[in-house]
Amino acid sequence: MATPYDVIWANLLPKFKSYEIPLMTAEEVKDCLHDYIIPAVSRFHICRKDLSNRNDELEQFDSDLSDMEIEILSNYVLLEYLDSTYIRVPSVLKVSLSSKDFNAFSNANQLEKMMEMHSTFLKENETLLSRYSWNQTRDDLKNGIKTSFTEHSYKSKI
Repeated sequence: MATPYDVIWANLLPKFKSYEIPLMTAEEVKDCLHDYIIPAVSRFHICRKDLSNRNDELEQFDSDLSDMEIEILSNYVLLEYLDSTYIRVPSVLKVSLSSKDFNAFSNANQLEKMMEMHSTFLKENETLLSRYSWNQTRDDLKNGIKTSFTEHSYKSKI
């Protein structure tokens, strides 16, 4: 079974607080976010499913992704978007957020707030990633599958 990119976008779009996204058409949003799939996949390096096994023309992963895998992957897409759009910009930071909080600060303060938000999202996603990894290891132990991690954990308990 396959997981279409639309499932990732549906999970991701409510997380956006930027006013750019709602002004875009659905096709523009997909085109914009599609650029972040490859970096997000590379960051989710411990995924049990082969995320490189995807069809960009059909816009789908060839594997059936779990809810946790979808959440982690969509969070990485969000992090990549924030990083490239607001944090790693060579010119003065774009003032595209119209929140009173951000307009009241200088560009330097806005950059600091964006970096704090990025850091918060990253920490939350690393927690999910740890939980995902732990669940996979626990499942391996239940199923009698030995990996280098489970063998090390087993040896350390002896």
